Amino acid sequence: MPGLEGRDRKTDIEVGHKGDFRTEASDEIEEQGSTLHLGPSEIIPKIRKCNIAQFKNRFNVQEGRYAVDVLESNSLLDEEIQDELKLRQSLPKAPSKHKEKRPKVKIAPAATMVDQAIHTGQTDAKWISRIRIQSPAILAILSRIMRESWTGRPRTYFRPFSPLIYFHEQATEALKDLEAKWGHAEHPGAIRTPASRDDASEHQGEVRFPVDDSPSALAEMRCYIQFITDEIMPLYNQFDKLDDTSSAKVRFHDLWFLFRPGELVYRPIGTGTNKDAGGLAIGQRTWRAYGTRPFWPKYQITPVDHRKYMSDDDDEENSAFAVFCYYIDYTGDEFCAVKDRFEIQPYDGERPIKSLVVYPWRFVTDHKEKLKKYMGIGGDFFRYIQTKHAAYDWWTMTRDPRGGPAIDVEGNVLKRPEHINSEVIVDFVEAFQACPAWKPQQSIIKNADPRPSTTADEFYTCWWSDAERTKLLAETTEIIVLRTGVTTYERNKAVREDEFLAKIRENDRNNRPTTSKDLRESDMVLLPVRVFAYALQDRKFVQLDCQYLRPVKESFNAFDSLKINPRHKAIVQGLVEAHFLKKSKEKTDGMGRLTLDLIQGKGKGLFILLHGVPGVGKTATAEAVAQANGKPLFAITCGDLGLTPNKVEAALRRIFRLANAWDCVLLLDEVDTFFSQRSKGDATLTKNALVSVFLRVLEYYNGLLFLTTNRPGALDEAFKSRIHLKLYYPPLDFEQTRDIWQMNLERLHAMEEQRCAGSPDEQPLQIHDKEILDFAVRQFCHDDGKARWNGRQIRNAFQIASSLAYFDARKRHAAQLRERAATDSDAPVPAPRPVLDVEHFEMIHRITDDFDQYMLETVGNTDGALAFERDDRADHWKSPRPSGAAENNNRGPQHSPNPSYGRPSLAGGSSHVPSFSFDNASRGPPGGDREYYSPFGGPGRLGSGGSVGYGGNSNDGGGGAAYIPPESVLASAGSGLRGYGRDEHERAEIGPRQGSRYGSYGAQNNEWGNSNSRSEDQGQLY
Repeated sequence: MPGLEGRDRKTDIEVGHKGDFRTEASDEIEEQGSTLHLGPSEIIPKIRKCNIAQFKNRFNVQEGRYAVDVLESNSLLDEEIQDELKLRQSLPKAPSKHKEKRPKVKIAPAATMVDQAIHTGQTDAKWISRIRIQSPAILAILSRIMRESWTGRPRTYFRPFSPLIYFHEQATEALKDLEAKWGHAEHPGAIRTPASRDDASEHQGEVRFPVDDSPSALAEMRCYIQFITDEIMPLYNQFDKLDDTSSAKVRFHDLWFLFRPGELVYRPIGTGTNKDAGGLAIGQRTWRAYGTRPFWPKYQITPVDHRKYMSDDDDEENSAFAVFCYYIDYTGDEFCAVKDRFEIQPYDGERPIKSLVVYPWRFVTDHKEKLKKYMGIGGDFFRYIQTKHAAYDWWTMTRDPRGGPAIDVEGNVLKRPEHINSEVIVDFVEAFQACPAWKPQQSIIKNADPRPSTTADEFYTCWWSDAERTKLLAETTEIIVLRTGVTTYERNKAVREDEFLAKIRENDRNNRPTTSKDLRESDMVLLPVRVFAYALQDRKFVQLDCQYLRPVKESFNAFDSLKINPRHKAIVQGLVEAHFLKKSKEKTDGMGRLTLDLIQGKGKGLFILLHGVPGVGKTATAEAVAQANGKPLFAITCGDLGLTPNKVEAALRRIFRLANAWDCVLLLDEVDTFFSQRSKGDATLTKNALVSVFLRVLEYYNGLLFLTTNRPGALDEAFKSRIHLKLYYPPLDFEQTRDIWQMNLERLHAMEEQRCAGSPDEQPLQIHDKEILDFAVRQFCHDDGKARWNGRQIRNAFQIASSLAYFDARKRHAAQLRERAATDSDAPVPAPRPVLDVEHFEMIHRITDDFDQYMLETVGNTDGALAFERDDRADHWKSPRPSGAAENNNRGPQHSPNPSYGRPSLAGGSSHVPSFSFDNASRGPPGGDREYYSPFGGPGRLGSGGSVGYGGNSNDGGGGAAYIPPESVLASAGSGLRGYGRDEHERAEIGPRQGSRYGSYGAQNNEWGNSNSRSEDQGQLY
């Protein structure tokens, strides 16, 4: 422990003074030749308890001889001090050496009134406010124990008496030494023990002992140790055995008794909490205290017109009780300690411990269970910074761990939380690169130097001739201990013994990072609830609550539920699996793999273009690939990239870097926006520059990239050559549509089971599967197939229909309750079970169909026809070669399920749907003016030229299955036939196109298959 060299100016007032205990007598007493002298032998080895008047006045010499004076007061102490000061101000001063005559004032009645007022005012509970040690022996022993140099002047300690408590054990050991040496004396207090040579002339012939090593010192230490043990140490230990079951309160000056350095403290919900977000706008709630700073007043006399005796300076350094704490955070490279200071401002009276801005963890309600919960959150924090990929469905944080307002990437203060429902990537390094202000401020907490501080009390102790204060004999002063080194000693001890803080210091000296191996299990509660993550759906870095992160559900059968071409599935799975295996091996071996490209860094990526009409599974394919391979899906749109070449290049490089670092499946929707064909002219320079930038950056991307478009015809030629695989997604056929309806029904059943599993009172949705599937057939055939729903529309229909079913059930229940109320019946009315039937889907179909008809009337054609007219897409196109997994060369011709292009010319036709077997198509005759029914819709009316024959195989010219595409539109009168056919080796020949581009096709005597099969029938194709 340091000595005087570490003290400030106030401490130096003791330097140079003699070690005696003399008063500073007034002029009048000195002139009369009388001085007050209290030698060590005159100390009374007792504790004197007194009020402020008795504490600051001596009405006889004996009152100043007690070893220890104890001031007992209450909340009126400041007023009592003011009363005492006012009284002294009204008293005449002692006569000076010039013997000037002063008016005589009768002060006895006034003094008596003040004393009575003080005693009367202290009717409520009192407590020990100050302790003044007057015994030279005790002062000498404590000075030696504390390793400081003191004079013999009395020292006054304010509550909470931290030095007397901190060094009590050593003082007790000193008493044991005195007991061993002087305990045999029968009356140790009767033996005189001169303190210095100055007393030798007055005590000739007496045995002399050191002031701190004598029988009288033993007696004085006995009473002192007994007092501290019985009345002060219980104050220090009063909160030790209390916990969350206690409703204990604490005074401001007793806060040092409450907190122990090294223990966990709890920061409850404070200001800034957003109630709408479930109380998540708070900061870090668990901290570890490593030090405290008690109330340190600027002790000085103030004018009597002031309300308080203590300085009312607003300096926070001196006015608040501070608790120094730290929590453990992560910088992306290592774990670190982040320190902070919580201040409790002065308050009057007592306050509940749980109302403080911070308090020990043991007072938290159900603290043991909650501590386990926060340890679990700490474990989640540790796990997710390693796994990175997670799912989140909750609000963002609006407070940083210190409780201050959080900011976003742009530096704006977050005033409201934002709901995030997305897969996320937990990455502190990338988050701090995007927003450096987020990075926690690391602290290396080391030992501190104590700064003790004392001052001479200007509120003198007055020695009076009698209790009526008739005459002032002398004024003496004392040392006020303002600031001690005890809190620094406690802090340094806690810092030394804290293994995590010690490990940080060691790693800092050795230039090593502090890793997870340096964390103890008990440190898990100090990890923050806040994590930095990139929300893939929102495409930005956010601050999330760790306790609401969830593992991403793995779906290894994602491809099984994908209703696309089986051959496409196999190709995509094979390419993706090979790509990830190569990347994994490259990471494991640490060596770059060779590529077919001659330029270093090129050719390592895998780019797959998915094109076709909306809602047929393009985006679902990328999602299935990500789920099947356990990779995050990073979906971006061109709107995320900007509009200028510089911004686009910067955004692309950033996104490609993040996707490659996180091993994502990158999905770029609507790629035609940027990759449209370049053209000449100044007006297109910006667009051409965007395409060039995109092509250059794309060429060096090493990850997996899916690109989707429903305008493949608009793509630039150079872009097409950079794509490894291009897959066409045609409109859904009947089998795909049927499977999608069936899959949605199964998922709806599973959702209902899950919903009702946790609530036994809940009734599951009753679903009429058969009627709904029958509706699916009718909807597929409606209006000759022009209004068929795609996969996304079917999913939306299920969402809307189920919501309507619940709404109808609630309406029925409300009507039943009204009926019961009208009959004054008390019979319970159970809630009816919700029913999902075909009526809900028919309602949705009517609404959707009305919109489709409106748009048809508005734009003049279907979306597919308009896209074909713009050279963007050809929905009627069908691959001439087998594309399915199960190929059958003897199958009948496959017709486009899309309408012919141009204005529809409907020439009659029945609207009814006959019974039809999908697997058993009837075969029609080679000719004749008849109607043939499609298995998917209404009848088609043959043209006047005769019937149409379809070849069942390459050698059958007529009598094939009556397969009339319901979406075919009646061509103009007089047109010929378009020949269709399929051969194992030969592509079908199509007759020459006649008329306008979007008119009818055909000519007389066109071929239907190969040269061996012809049809003589002519007419209009419906």
